[in-house]
Amino acid sequence: MFSRLTPGFVYNDISSDITENDLDVVADTWDMDGREVYRGTRDPRYTHANVHWLYDDNLERVGCAEHSLKDHADMRVLWFRDSEFGTLLQEDWTVGDDLWSKLPRHVFDRFLNEGWTTPALFLEHCLQGPMRIVTPAMLVNLPTVYTCSKCGRKSLKNKETCETTAGPLDFPDKEKIFFIDFDFVVHTPPSDSFVWSRLGLPHDGGSSAEQVPEQGQEPLASPPSSEPRSPPAQPPSPPEAQP
Repeated sequence: MFSRLTPGFVYNDISSDITENDLDVVADTWDMDGREVYRGTRDPRYTHANVHWLYDDNLERVGCAEHSLKDHADMRVLWFRDSEFGTLLQEDWTVGDDLWSKLPRHVFDRFLNEGWTTPALFLEHCLQGPMRIVTPAMLVNLPTVYTCSKCGRKSLKNKETCETTAGPLDFPDKEKIFFIDFDFVVHTPPSDSFVWSRLGLPHDGGSSAEQVPEQGQEPLASPPSSEPRSPPAQPPSPPEAQP
């Protein structure tokens, strides 16, 4: 969750659990953006601002209020949202279907056969073509891509056997960018999203995540490794990890 007072600062502790410093504290109710919430005490972990976590009637965290160190009246309110992207950018994102419903079935088949169990592994196979996937973690720290100066092949890993040049992840085709969470669920930005600026792309009001490749079009670089077969209703759950 990006701070609105300190550009570039990210709140990583955004679970609904009550923080340790707010345990056994009698909190006052506050009206924040038209919502009545309980405001906790100042969280001493943060030094960029005076941060107070906000709680609902069930004492679950729903956001925070950050006050300027120079002027306590200078305050910003941040809210947790259904979409991780929405929480990160404080925007109204839409949570949709999983990525596999938008791609040819043989891509899902390769996912099963070749073990593309994380967004990073899937992105590795997209680098030779125009398709890109972006997770909330990638918006915070854009991945570094290594390009071989001889063959031109791209990778997220710096291979010692190649003469590589390093650069940030590129986006050849805005219409082929999919914003996904760690479970490969697609999230769609609002028309006025700040996400395009984060990616270094021009903002033209268009959407990207709903763009579906034409039937039979291969969004990756190499051909499928086996005959297509009907996938199960849902992809297997990836291992628990942070993106």
